[in-house]
Amino acid sequence: MHILSIPRHQIETKAGDYAGILASLLGKSRGVGAVEAFEKAFADYVGCRHAMAVSSGRLAMHLILETLPVQPGDEAIIPAFNLFAVVERFCQLGLIPRFCDIEDSDLNIDVAAAERLVTPRTRILLATHMFGHPARMDALCELARSRNLIVLEDCAHALGSRFSGRRVGTFGKAAIFSFSVLKLVTTFGGGMIATDDDDLAGAIRARLRQLGKVQPRAAGLKKALTGAVMDVGTRRGPFSFGAWPLLRMLRAARPDFQQRMMTETPHEDRAFRPEQVPPLHPFQARLGASQLARVDEFIERRRSVGNQLDEVLRGVGEIRLLRSGHRGAWNGLYYGILADRATELAQFLFRRGIDCETSEYRNCADLGLYAHSHVDCPVARKVESAIVRLPNFPSMTRRDVRRIGRAVRRFYAR
Repeated sequence: MHILSIPRHQIETKAGDYAGILASLLGKSRGVGAVEAFEKAFADYVGCRHAMAVSSGRLAMHLILETLPVQPGDEAIIPAFNLFAVVERFCQLGLIPRFCDIEDSDLNIDVAAAERLVTPRTRILLATHMFGHPARMDALCELARSRNLIVLEDCAHALGSRFSGRRVGTFGKAAIFSFSVLKLVTTFGGGMIATDDDDLAGAIRARLRQLGKVQPRAAGLKKALTGAVMDVGTRRGPFSFGAWPLLRMLRAARPDFQQRMMTETPHEDRAFRPEQVPPLHPFQARLGASQLARVDEFIERRRSVGNQLDEVLRGVGEIRLLRSGHRGAWNGLYYGILADRATELAQFLFRRGIDCETSEYRNCADLGLYAHSHVDCPVARKVESAIVRLPNFPSMTRRDVRRIGRAVRRFYAR
């Protein structure tokens, strides 16, 4: 019998982070330079010439796309297993998504399949480093060079991941990163654009100057409070005696309650207006800089927990473990498995105090929203129904890992 539950994620903040948040919100610590300092630290860490902080990954992708030399009707090759909101950024600007199947070893784009999709209208090739596993950037960049394509990187999951010893986000023309509450580094909502292209960076900075210059104090306070609630709510004690019993009661009445609460239902989202999005608040920049200084520590510990999970799950015939390619180094953000009866397994684990999820990512090629771009992506379809994301965060113990392993084995032994 276990008293404490295991949350699926835990935010890595410390007391000093909240002191900085409070000072920023009360105006006792001037915000001038906080965002610029965060951008510089980020660029230095990733290894790019320019980093531009924004208030969301969604905005980051939108700004890149509207700045590139592309036109409505141009095509973009996009991994089919994806978040619909990413695809919507392309659709809003009139670009046509060409969905590409993925590899089930690491959930990333199948390069050979991508090559078959190239047409004279293809302009963009999107590399999504799913769950922090780096895509095959050597082959993708070679394909892009041979067919005159623009490579963009979606590094929302992949801060600190490497391919051939080089950090992702530095291979394409530009990259986006996310700092939502469930990411490796959080700013309680935010994002970053990274690029080595001086002209592109200049155009995006000019666009940012046209947008809102100051985040209203009320908006900053709301973000800080929401993030703090998520932070406290995912700590072991509050989660075990507060969130988990409540979620268990709600899920008993409606099994998909938690997934619906935390995941947007795919829908048309093409009225996005950058002008309506406030910039990153100084408190967010300070929080991001504080976390970025510890990011390698986060990665090392997450990888250690991931290796331990591999050990306890290896040999379970009903599941497949994900693997980065031989030239890739995973950042440990999300630990996923492909499992038989994935939904039943997730429910079984949850009832035993192990919070996990199936997937907020979908095979976008099968969504009615993109019927005009439908193509058969059998691997993405299989992954959508088989993926389970298990808990993986730095403060997990070996006892937690063994508990997860025993529960998974017990499920399949029934």
